[in-house]
Amino acid sequence: MVIAVNARTLKRSPGDGIGWFTHEVIRRIIADHPEHRFVLISDRRYDTLPLAGDNIEYLIIPLRNVHPAIWYLWHELLLPGVLKKVKADLYIAPDGLMPLRTSVPCIPVIHDLNHEHRPKDIPWSERMYYRHYFPLFAAKAVRVATVSDFSAGDISRIYGIDRKKIDVVPNGVADIFSPPLPGEAEETRKEYCGGRPYFLFVSNFSPRKNVETVIKAYDIFRRESRNEHRLLLAGRRLYLTGAIDRAIEDSPYSQDIIFTGSVGRDVLRRLYGAAEALVFVPWLEGFGIPVVEAQRCGTPCILSDTSSLPEVSGGAALCAGPAGAEAIAGAMARLATDEALRRHLSEQGILNSQRYSWDNAAKKMWDCITSALNPIHDA
Repeated sequence: MVIAVNARTLKRSPGDGIGWFTHEVIRRIIADHPEHRFVLISDRRYDTLPLAGDNIEYLIIPLRNVHPAIWYLWHELLLPGVLKKVKADLYIAPDGLMPLRTSVPCIPVIHDLNHEHRPKDIPWSERMYYRHYFPLFAAKAVRVATVSDFSAGDISRIYGIDRKKIDVVPNGVADIFSPPLPGEAEETRKEYCGGRPYFLFVSNFSPRKNVETVIKAYDIFRRESRNEHRLLLAGRRLYLTGAIDRAIEDSPYSQDIIFTGSVGRDVLRRLYGAAEALVFVPWLEGFGIPVVEAQRCGTPCILSDTSSLPEVSGGAALCAGPAGAEAIAGAMARLATDEALRRHLSEQGILNSQRYSWDNAAKKMWDCITSALNPIHDA
């Protein structure tokens, strides 16, 4: 069998959740199924191939997907011919974007519908593309994969897709994430915060991630307590980050707000393990990989009480409304002063995180592929 994969988001060191899903799930499927040939189709040439295997073929459509107009040309005018040429039996789109002008069965992975719920959080051209094409992708797809029960229900309801057509393939936690080694947390706090405790935010910066409310909550926490915690923001800017800049400019504690930039998993493990808590309160989230990574490191979490986060966290977190800076600050104050609560959330979080692994994600994705190619099997 020939399985073609959209490899535009396939990188050796991904920078977001979709990239990690692509890397972790696709490489495992390829390794677990040497009897099939996998054609990885990308829009750029690699200096170093991200995956290797005797059953892998790389194909490049040399038109970089930097704008929705090019997304259309790449997927609708160029990709169908490539799929026909390689005689693909199935096409998998880990980023959700698939060709409509092909007879090859397709599985898009639709991680969330942020573009439907909060369209103004996305640049105009991308918003229009997503809102026009994603309903068409979901309708044409032979199966749809997504990363949580919340997103599955959301896709079914908003796009009118039979829930039985949607397979939940939860994200996983890499093996590198684990509680800190003896003395490691203290060393990390010294390196990043002069030895002071800190709260941690992890994600790329965009309006959906609600970083400005994290900063406002931090301001309230500092103003109403005698604690000297700092706030670490780990990630990179995506787009529309003016509200974050204004929140920092307005903060009387801006000198204690630290941007780390993008960091690798080895550093991220240390940052999680030394933090008082992860503060992650996005407006909408399809899964939230930082949640289960932090839990695996034994770090308590303060999360939004919306979308997928109560489901993914398994109840092992303090939750608040994403607009409620006062409530988020209150959760920060509780964790800063209640050691028993921190210990309880740490223990329960570690247990909850065991539900998620990339091996399990790959197995569930293969089940989705099997159902797509054998519809009678799914009856």
